[in-house]
Amino acid sequence: MRVLIRLCLALTMLCVCGHPGSAAFPDRAIRIVVPFPPGGPVDVVARVVGPKLGERLGQSVTIDNVAGDDGIKGSELVAKAPPDGYTLLLGSSTHTIHPGTYGKLPFDTEKAFAPVSLLVASQLILVVNPSLPVESVEDLIAYAKSHPGKLRYASGGRGGPTQLAFVLFKITTGAEIINAPYDGGAAALNAIASDEAQVMLAPLVAALPMVQDGRLRALAVSGAHRAPAAPELPTIAETLPGFTAVAWFGVLAPAGTPAPVVARLSAEFDHIVHDADTEKQFAAIGGEPVGGSPATFAAFIRAEIPKWIRVARETGIHIE
Repeated sequence: MRVLIRLCLALTMLCVCGHPGSAAFPDRAIRIVVPFPPGGPVDVVARVVGPKLGERLGQSVTIDNVAGDDGIKGSELVAKAPPDGYTLLLGSSTHTIHPGTYGKLPFDTEKAFAPVSLLVASQLILVVNPSLPVESVEDLIAYAKSHPGKLRYASGGRGGPTQLAFVLFKITTGAEIINAPYDGGAAALNAIASDEAQVMLAPLVAALPMVQDGRLRALAVSGAHRAPAAPELPTIAETLPGFTAVAWFGVLAPAGTPAPVVARLSAEFDHIVHDADTEKQFAAIGGEPVGGSPATFAAFIRAEIPKWIRVARETGIHIE
């Protein structure tokens, strides 16, 4: 009889509280996994929104850089984490590019995660080492064509968004520039600054501070319109009509995370990215806040995956 009574009490509590662990969420620290080294664009975004999420939820939020395999190591960690909302992934454009560039991944990109919020979008910025004798997109194209194979473009990982964007630039211009892959965006940008490589299409979020302090020279931005953070820079499309490439950053949870938890997190992130202080922080480094519902983010991911699969096939990029 006692066992039956306890069982009835347990079932009653489940009915009252809903999904186990969701009603009291959050009741402990939250971990945001950044699948790249510190200092890169994903890390920059995480350190803008992480503390604000902690303030709104009344819990500490830790940023954990789990770098390796072009972001796959950290993403796998989150995919296999308990689906309770306490381990989140700060994902980026690589998340939807990898299905096209990698022959095999340790998770199903679309099915292993629950999209939470598309935080911010950012144009890319075409930067060069200041010693390179070019001042414009036209200059760079002319220099590259007169020095075929002599220039190296840095990318934050083979098959990542910075590589594919620059491959598109090469295809469009016909310039012969050699890829120099690095482990993450920060390392790639540092390579340009130290002249290990000479040119890069880098996320504006991470590169603009290095332009402002003189370590890099900026030539143009990659969006359809000029960037509010650097209105003096032309778009690449002003020289190469139709050329556009943007980076995005968003939060994902493990698949199976309770819908009320996902909804709570999404609402908090939506408030954070549209907060005036956050908008100011993102604007200063070239980011444009997006936000929106988990369903909208999920639809965006579903559309991006086949697009980048097609691009990877056309460019012949395939990583085993």
